[in-house]
Amino acid sequence: MQAGIIALLLACTSLNLVAADKKTQLAKVPADSLQAINPNELRMHLEFLASDQLGGRYTLSPNFAVAAQYLATRLKSYGFKGAGENGSYMQNFEVITVKPDAPKSSLTATIAGQSADYAYGDFTNSGTRAGTFEGGVAFVGYGISAPRLNHDDYSGVDVKGKWVIIVRGAPKDVDPSKLKDEESGQEAAKAHGAIGLITVPTSTNFANNMKTDAFKQRVLQQESVRLAFNNDKKLPGVTLGPAIAEKLLAQMDLTFDTIAAKLKNGEPLASKALNASVKATIALNVATVRTQNVVATLDGTDPQLKDEYVTFSAHYDHLKTGVNGDIYHGADDDGSGTTSVLTIAHALAMHPPRRPVFIIFHAGEELGLLGSQYNTDDSPVIPLDKILVDLNIDMIGRSKAAGDTSEANKQLTDKDTIYLIGADKISAELNTISESTNAEFEKMKLDYLLNDPNHPDRIYFRSDHWNYAKHGVPIIFYFDGIHVDYHKPTDTVDKIDFDKMARVDRLVFETGWRIANLDHRLKKDAATATAVAAGANSR
Repeated sequence: MQAGIIALLLACTSLNLVAADKKTQLAKVPADSLQAINPNELRMHLEFLASDQLGGRYTLSPNFAVAAQYLATRLKSYGFKGAGENGSYMQNFEVITVKPDAPKSSLTATIAGQSADYAYGDFTNSGTRAGTFEGGVAFVGYGISAPRLNHDDYSGVDVKGKWVIIVRGAPKDVDPSKLKDEESGQEAAKAHGAIGLITVPTSTNFANNMKTDAFKQRVLQQESVRLAFNNDKKLPGVTLGPAIAEKLLAQMDLTFDTIAAKLKNGEPLASKALNASVKATIALNVATVRTQNVVATLDGTDPQLKDEYVTFSAHYDHLKTGVNGDIYHGADDDGSGTTSVLTIAHALAMHPPRRPVFIIFHAGEELGLLGSQYNTDDSPVIPLDKILVDLNIDMIGRSKAAGDTSEANKQLTDKDTIYLIGADKISAELNTISESTNAEFEKMKLDYLLNDPNHPDRIYFRSDHWNYAKHGVPIIFYFDGIHVDYHKPTDTVDKIDFDKMARVDRLVFETGWRIANLDHRLKKDAATATAVAAGANSR
């Protein structure tokens, strides 16, 4: 830039500019705002949110509303405005809870001319549709129909009026993040005329687990939760126990172990119409429940940029209290992310950036990314074309101790490392800003092991950022890795590394601050953004 232009920008924005590379000038980060991101403030919030009194913050529990009010009150005190209806800090939405009516549910499988009747427990419901559904059976591998990506599991097999068996994943030659909704899962099956989806075990260990009485008792009490819109348009779904599934897999010369190996290696799975039919009667008890995302905005200082939002997100829900009263505190998952976004919001409010900020705490992430799905697919608080980026934080509070050789902590990052996921998928400029900001300030090791959408753990699709990315919104997901206390009552505050947490939060703040103060709208890579714009099924 010419010196005169730089001087004018400095006068208008009161910001010093720092070179990130030869082309991009990045705003200097306000030091006093960074002071708000400290271990003491993080601990204060987390000790409340992960307390026994909140009971684990299950989305459908009465205590969940207490957590929502806590977040809303804090945001209001920082100067954020409610982004919900009539200025509320709540984005209310409805979900339906679905529980099996086991005595009224049944399944008859006819395989190679031999029929057998099965009770609930030998199979389970995996959808929200009730009724009786009958048809033949076809195996369609990964269930992907994307000729534009040179892959179509439905090619050469007629599935009209049939159940389709689909396994979760993608072959190694397909990037699942580039699939559109209609190219996989429910939508692809519907487009080809299927009447329902069948899931089968994909490992011997899981198949053996399904044979136990404990598993069958658990599924009888199972509750699934879905958004309350468009459920009448969903296909019915069942998961088959091993007694039925192994007979169907045998027609494809597959076993639970061989299919697991193929999935692990991303090998192709040949589609085939099977010599079988299934008649399933699915009876469900359905109820409608209201819950809420917490949403707020902070005005930027430049009115000409008032329609370009930088978003910070986390999910504030966790798991239901156990039948024996065990509380799943969720200190790391995702109390750490919730606390982080709240503290980052405080820092932003001390010196608002040029562009406005959107804060959203999602409900129902643990139930299937429901809160973020509602805010993207159904009723966005901020139109998605006005969101420049979503910086999503989900589990950043744990560190692997030196000398820890536990297999359960194999993936956990140490005190100086954090996984970054998605930064390079939609905007190369975002990745550049992220890396240069880290190199200048926090100097953490940024680990991209889980960044591959084809990684077996599919982490790219397993938190709320995905529902934004599938619509072409650039994202970064910050993550410390699966650990021994993941989804257990032992995920407690005493195990949190608040120094690491503060360091990651400062990096998120610094990255977001610079995006919010760019002299141009964050650039998206046209080909990538177009490919993901329609999205795909997340899990």
